[in-house]
Amino acid sequence: MRQTWERQSATLELTRAEVAALVARAYPDRSLLHHQVISGGLSNTNVRLTFADHPAPALLRIYVRDPAQAAKEWALLARLAPRVPVPRVQYTTAAGDMLPYPYALMDWIEGDRLETVLEEKLERVTLQQMMHNVGSVLAHIHAMRFDAAGFLDNDLTVVTPISIGSAGLLDYLTEKLGAGTRGRDRLGEALAKRVLDFAKREGGLLDTWREPPSLTHGDFGGSNILMRQEDRGWRVAAVVDWEFAFSGSPFFDLGNLLRPPLGANSDAADAVAAGYREAGGNLPPDWHQMTLLVELISWAEFLGRPNLGPHLTADARAMMRRVMNDFSHRR
Repeated sequence: MRQTWERQSATLELTRAEVAALVARAYPDRSLLHHQVISGGLSNTNVRLTFADHPAPALLRIYVRDPAQAAKEWALLARLAPRVPVPRVQYTTAAGDMLPYPYALMDWIEGDRLETVLEEKLERVTLQQMMHNVGSVLAHIHAMRFDAAGFLDNDLTVVTPISIGSAGLLDYLTEKLGAGTRGRDRLGEALAKRVLDFAKREGGLLDTWREPPSLTHGDFGGSNILMRQEDRGWRVAAVVDWEFAFSGSPFFDLGNLLRPPLGANSDAADAVAAGYREAGGNLPPDWHQMTLLVELISWAEFLGRPNLGPHLTADARAMMRRVMNDFSHRR
C-alpha cells in the first residue's frame, strides 16, 4: 500500500561537494567516494555514503519535514541502543550550522526493509519465525514507560498530554472529520458520519486498557523495520525513523504493523503476538480490536493533512471502511 503514497516533503538535492562538506565536519579523516539518496521514507532525506579510505558506509540523515523532531530522535536512539536494534548516531548538528535543517551522521545498517522481504513468497515457518522476532523487538520498545501519554520533548519528557482512551479517540476524530473539516470533505459526508458513530459505539473498549503508557514508535511499518537473514533465521537488524515517537499504547504500533497485506495473514499476526508476549509484553484477548480502533486515528490524521496525494487519500478512505468491517467480524 505504502509504495504508491506520495512524499510529504521534497527530497533535498545536494551536490557532491555539499555532501562532502557535511561529512567533513564529522569525519575529517575520510574521503567521500559516493553518495546516494535512498528510498523508503516519505518525509526526510536519507543519503548512503561510502568512503575511499574507510570500509564501513554511513548514513546522512537530514530532517526536512519537521526539524524540531531531530533531537528527540537522537535522544531516543541513545536510550534504546542497549536493548533495541537501532542505528548508532556518530555526529549531530543543529539547523543553521551547515544547512537550514538539522542533520546527523549514523552507522549504516545493512538490511532489507520488511516490506521488501514480504514481497517474496516465504514459507509459512519462515514468515512465522520472522514475525515472532519483530513482535519480540516491539515488546522491548514498549518496555520503556512513561507517567502519562503524550508528545515528547528533546529530553523524552511528556510535554503535551493526550488521551488514548475512548474520549481521546472521539475528540480526535471529531477534530479531523467533523463538520467543515478537510478530512470530512475528503472522506465524504456519509462515511465520516459512519466513522464517528462507530467510534461513539465501540470506543469504550480502549478504556479497558490499564497498563502505563509506553514508548510508541509512531510509524512501525514495513519501511522502517530492517531485516537481516542470519544463521538462526530472519532477525530485525534495526528499527529506524523515530521522528513520530510519542508516549502511547501498544495498539498504535501493532495497528501500523498489521496493515494489509500482513494483517490479513493470521499466521503473521499470531506470530507477532506470540513474540511480543514471550518477550514480556502484555496483550489482552481483544488486542486486535483495539488496534483497529486506534488505526482510525492514524487514517484521520492523514486525511487532515494540508497536502495529500490521491493515492494516500484513496487508501485512507478504503482503510476506514476496512477497519470498521474487520472490527465487526472479530466480535
